[in-house]
Amino acid sequence: MAEQSNPGLKAIITGVVLGVASAAWGGYTLYSGAVSEPETNISAAKGDGALTARADKVKETLKRDYTIADTAPAGAVVNGQPRLAPLFFSTELWQITRDDAKEVTVVDIYDPAAPSIHGDIPNTWFISNNIADALGRSDGRILDSDVDGFTNEEEFAARTCPSAATSYPDLVQPAGSNPKLEVTKVSVARAVITTDNMFGDISQKPTSVNIRIYSKPADVLPVHKVTIKPGESFGLSKDDKSGRFTLVRFDTKEYPDYGGNMNKENVIVVRDNETASSEKEFVIRAGKTPAGHKDMGAPNEKGRRISDTTVFLRVTAGSACGKPEGNIRTQLYGSFLIPGGKSDGSELRATLESVDASGSVNILLDGAESPINVPKAASKDNSSKK
Repeated sequence: MAEQSNPGLKAIITGVVLGVASAAWGGYTLYSGAVSEPETNISAAKGDGALTARADKVKETLKRDYTIADTAPAGAVVNGQPRLAPLFFSTELWQITRDDAKEVTVVDIYDPAAPSIHGDIPNTWFISNNIADALGRSDGRILDSDVDGFTNEEEFAARTCPSAATSYPDLVQPAGSNPKLEVTKVSVARAVITTDNMFGDISQKPTSVNIRIYSKPADVLPVHKVTIKPGESFGLSKDDKSGRFTLVRFDTKEYPDYGGNMNKENVIVVRDNETASSEKEFVIRAGKTPAGHKDMGAPNEKGRRISDTTVFLRVTAGSACGKPEGNIRTQLYGSFLIPGGKSDGSELRATLESVDASGSVNILLDGAESPINVPKAASKDNSSKK
């Protein structure tokens, strides 16, 4: 049987051979330094003016692409080897418009000497830190690539790794710019803590005591009352679960009566677990000194007046962000710890210096000379409008 010819197979083989030959000639032309003039099979003599115009446009486009492909920066290297411009435009060659020159510039993102796409941050920094995808975003500079609460530009400035959530700068910088803390609440407490009578005969020792708390000295009715024993804690209201105050023990003290005679009384000793004052423990006499009484605020005062400011802070970056330990409660002039506050994950210590009328606060880092302003958290209404 005679061998049959397969015209389809021959056409495929012929096309492949011609394609390889054309690619080889194009590569030779490109790397020889010459930019060849693209040709077409359409001639103006054929009479179709519209088709000819389209062909001219295709020629100009091809010519421009060849020119771009021939502009790899001299000396550019990849992995120690000379960088060759690809025959066709690739994701490694970028066209950017430089604001100063108002012209399109071709950038090789692997070239350390090439213009930076995002300001002063080198293109190679994005690549070497495994966030090359951020190069192609207009917000690549302010993007938080590893979702640790710090932008790429903040991590670049601190020389931390933008692709590792465990690598981040200190949450609060001594310079005071953009602290990763916010104020969630400022609470001012003005109250009087009193107790019921604890036996006129001091030989009878009480085992529990009735606590009465008034919102301010002039109030008649208590806002909170509770019966506790030594070792138990209470807050300034029934909704206050902080356990700020603890009944330490029962004791006896001598006080002068109106005639000047000294009398012994049963009293309680209470510890303030959160006060910034050096006086952690104080004594409360049974009863309540009437508002405006001359003894109010003196050692003979019955009851204990509380007037202080408590600030609630929230960590917005780092290892404690979004966790219970990232919520901080402290008092005015009090020292507190910022969990995960340092770049190595350890704690930062600071002191609450003052509270502004706007709701922001000023804190002073241990060892720092100037306080840092911590802003008030944006309300949900404001944040939803952005």
